[in-house]
Amino acid sequence: MARSPRPPWSDGLPPELLGVIFEQLSCLADRACFAAVCRPWRTAAAFVDAPQRGLPWLLLPSRDAPSFFSLHSGATRHLTLPEGVRGARLCGAHDGGWVAVAVDPWRGFAAVNLFTGVRVTLPEKLRLEVPYAHGYGPVTVTSHHPMLVRTIVFSAPPASPDCIAAAHVSSASNIAFWQPGMSRHWIASRPEPDVIQDIIYYSGEEKQGFHVLTNREEVLVFAPRAGRDPNALLEMTCASYQMRRRANHLPASFIATRYLVESRGKLLMVVRHCTGNPRVRRRTRMFRVFEMSLLPTGAYWLEIHELSGRALFLRRGCSRAVEVSQFKMLKEDTIYFLDDTNVDMCDSMVMNNGSRYNMGIYRDGKKIRAGSRQFPRVFTADCSPPIWLVP
Repeated sequence: MARSPRPPWSDGLPPELLGVIFEQLSCLADRACFAAVCRPWRTAAAFVDAPQRGLPWLLLPSRDAPSFFSLHSGATRHLTLPEGVRGARLCGAHDGGWVAVAVDPWRGFAAVNLFTGVRVTLPEKLRLEVPYAHGYGPVTVTSHHPMLVRTIVFSAPPASPDCIAAAHVSSASNIAFWQPGMSRHWIASRPEPDVIQDIIYYSGEEKQGFHVLTNREEVLVFAPRAGRDPNALLEMTCASYQMRRRANHLPASFIATRYLVESRGKLLMVVRHCTGNPRVRRRTRMFRVFEMSLLPTGAYWLEIHELSGRALFLRRGCSRAVEVSQFKMLKEDTIYFLDDTNVDMCDSMVMNNGSRYNMGIYRDGKKIRAGSRQFPRVFTADCSPPIWLVP
């Protein structure tokens, strides 16, 4: 008489023990793997509260083997991407697993949720309206232009009807806006900002909208025109904080890259200083952090010398601040940064195979050497730079 097959060992663990084990898994990817083992493990997982969200994954795109690094576990894992994302350039991210992609520099723009597969197609043309004085009265000339997309930022999940997107582009204007229902084009905005360093959507103490940081450290705020017809063409207004110019700039031998980060309801500007000698490999020398301080007559950047229990994750368009107390694997006053010091559109938009991107950790005024939870230090790209993704 044949023996009946033994049940899998995984079926024999008591639910209480499974629950204790599951609670020790802080990474969402680890929890998903746990729940996929068998029905009893999946049942145990259903009774445990979800982990604290907000700690970003480092997404490492690749045509052949895309992966992500999780600080929760200190591990790099393979990531299966939806159709149309693998091999595309990643040019933005939004909480909940959303990324903005470009199939090639001039076309194939979309927002895709990496976990659900939901895809929102974005237009490939920029609509520009220019008023002209005419003998018979004012005339508005409308034209449509191809565009290169550098960064896309969303005000809400891209599939939401209330979402508005802002894009840093190279075209007839350097900034463009889109909302659901605009299937043919983005709209340009006037006035056009100076050289754009970063864009975030921020609901501030004084202004709400897309905050655009320029290379002069000015901040412009673009928001939908108040009282507009929601069914009409999107119209954006532009306001300025009238920033006071700070006097303590470093010499021209340093190249500065600037980021905007929202933290504790405040707007931070992080300045990354790199060596600018063309004969020497570009290296990060220091970071300086400033907080916007508002005055009745304008605003100014106030330097802060410690992050006071925070860690920063920097990359244009998707930077974020995280409270260290919520994640035991983090140390305070730490900056995780991705290499985007090269602001030349031709270099950053048209990717060549073998492009190398340095990544690093900065803490207590110095760069931390390799070995901190196996954080990757160099990434060789074949399609896109790395990006922070919040699951």
